[in-house]
Amino acid sequence: MATPFIFLFFFILLCKHHMISSTGTCTLDFTRFPYEAQSQCFDLAEGSFTPLVMQSCCSSALQSLYQAMTIKASQSRSIFLEFAEAQNCTNIFQNLHHRTNLNNCDLQDVISSSTPNLCSNNVDSVIGLLGVDMYNALRSNCKGLSSSNHSDEACFDCVVSYRQSLQALKERNRSGNRCAEALLVSLASSDAQSPNLVRGTFSCLWNEIKSPWPIGPTQNQNKAHILGSKKLLAIVILAAALVIITPILYKITRKQLQYASKKDIEILSVSKKTVEEESRGFFNCSGLYLFSQDEVLKATNHFDDSNLIGEATLGKFYVGIMPSGMPTTIKRLNQGIIKVQNFGEEVIRKAKIRHPNVVTTLGYCDTGEHCLVYEYCVNGNLAGWLLGNGRTLILTWEHRMQISIGIARGLCFIHANALAKMVHGDLKLSNIFLNEKLEAKILDSNLSNCKPNETKGLQTIKNDVFDFGVVLLQVLTGKKSKSVVEEARDAILKGASISGMADPRLNGAYVSSEFRNVLSIAVRCTAPSERERPYMEEIVRKLEETQSLV
Repeated sequence: MATPFIFLFFFILLCKHHMISSTGTCTLDFTRFPYEAQSQCFDLAEGSFTPLVMQSCCSSALQSLYQAMTIKASQSRSIFLEFAEAQNCTNIFQNLHHRTNLNNCDLQDVISSSTPNLCSNNVDSVIGLLGVDMYNALRSNCKGLSSSNHSDEACFDCVVSYRQSLQALKERNRSGNRCAEALLVSLASSDAQSPNLVRGTFSCLWNEIKSPWPIGPTQNQNKAHILGSKKLLAIVILAAALVIITPILYKITRKQLQYASKKDIEILSVSKKTVEEESRGFFNCSGLYLFSQDEVLKATNHFDDSNLIGEATLGKFYVGIMPSGMPTTIKRLNQGIIKVQNFGEEVIRKAKIRHPNVVTTLGYCDTGEHCLVYEYCVNGNLAGWLLGNGRTLILTWEHRMQISIGIARGLCFIHANALAKMVHGDLKLSNIFLNEKLEAKILDSNLSNCKPNETKGLQTIKNDVFDFGVVLLQVLTGKKSKSVVEEARDAILKGASISGMADPRLNGAYVSSEFRNVLSIAVRCTAPSERERPYMEEIVRKLEETQSLV
């Protein structure tokens, strides 16, 4: 008689084991596009996320998860995960990045298929709703993103087509949510074997995804408690006020409407924008945080000299520690050099520059103090590494090549950005910072605006090229003085030995052929005649070719 019960007991255990194993799996591959947390996301205690940090850290992690989902979608055609797997995947993802507290992000809710009225959980369904012709047109318009260094024009074309497709998708599935995510995953999964396409698609279109982590608390949350207890009183007061002021308002409004002109009414009407005009808004300043003067003063300990990390033409740089513990770089602009009425426009213009080798603008302060707030680069500026006396760590030749190419790419982007062409105007070692990977990031372009297609602007671009040449020579030689320009020119043009030009701290550990090539590029950049100096596009190509020869 006990046999059936024993059988039933083992059957239950088997079922439980099956349930645990089925819910304990994660089919996402986190190795193809690994998540690299920013330094400000490390070691955050539970509940210490500020809205700005939360949006930045959580959005970056979510993007990595969606890239992994793209790989899966290319094989299974399914997009979002069942909630149990989504929860398990986020737990595994968290364990892989134990220094980064992502528990507050609730990532499993954003990658799971448990959302009511989901737009689509299947790539083929997205294509069916959109239509094959429109989907193929979207793929065609976004194919330029497969380049490892895609242009802004390629991204712009993709954004325009993506927004048109997203609008069509929402119209054909009116009750659906998460259409933007479904469309992005479907597009990227069309050729998921191309890493550059997946990276390019997400770098271009990720800002089209509405962040589930808003900057700052919502007003509804702040007001809920107040209104809950005083709702009846507010209604009574409002009713009484209306009884008193309605006749007065009626007379005033009627009199004003009699004298309202047609032009005034037209101003009040909402103008319609084309898809192209709206798409250009993608490149406008967005997501910037407006810091108060009090926040900036507290972050820098009232601009104490102990927090000073550098100085440029327009102001000084300080380390600023936010209440969450997140470090930032704060530039305090010199008094009297900025016209207050133009400051906001200049911040917006600078914030358009988004590139891996350009320091990101996080926000600004325009009350009392005029400050710009940037991402923090943990390894300081390049001047400290090359010219400082207290450095125990030495930049290897490989690091110097990587840094030189990074600076060139960043400056090239500033010059050639199709939507907001700019010049830097103050390129020097103290304006080039290094992140935790010793990758170069250019900080602070001058707030004066020169258009590169004008004669004056052309000269300014070539001045940037000259300054880059000087920086390149300092990276090679470790010398401070600009007299190194003449030394380098003599070494190249007269065929002299270049061994004496190399930074002694390298101890001869460099590739001679690479060193000579880079030295030749630097000499061209510092040519006396501006016409003889190359453009940054050519410089980037020459440096990359030099590195690839090894």
